[in-house]
Amino acid sequence: HNSIAVFRVHSALPKPGLLSVAGMFHTRGATPRHFQFDASGQWLIAANQDSDRLAVFRLNLATGRLDWTGNEYSLPSPNFVCCMMPRPALAPAALPEAPAALPLRPPTKAARSEGLFLGGASAPASRPHARL
Repeated sequence: HNSIAVFRVHSALPKPGLLSVAGMFHTRGATPRHFQFDASGQWLIAANQDSDRLAVFRLNLATGRLDWTGNEYSLPSPNFVCCMMPRPALAPAALPEAPAALPLRPPTKAARSEGLFLGGASAPASRPHARL
């Protein structure tokens, strides 16, 4: 199938908790190993392990429809997705003083701009997370 099924959970009586299919959506790749929503619940990232692709979808919360955004990323054998919120950048004057042996460096511009981290067992041990 290479798809993700979206289900609606009914809360009305007589059968609260009843599931019904809202839709089946192709993941734009082969072998969707893992997927995750961001913190807002609006964006879904699917890791397609055998096609070496990540695909980004927008979730319509009213209908349950997943729409492909056209954004996909090449990554060798992705098998795990983890969404994180970025920490706010601190102005250099607001940074705490570091010990003399450990110079403190403010986060890079790239590290502050994105809140999405990806990781998996196929990543080299020295770089366990790849950043989009």
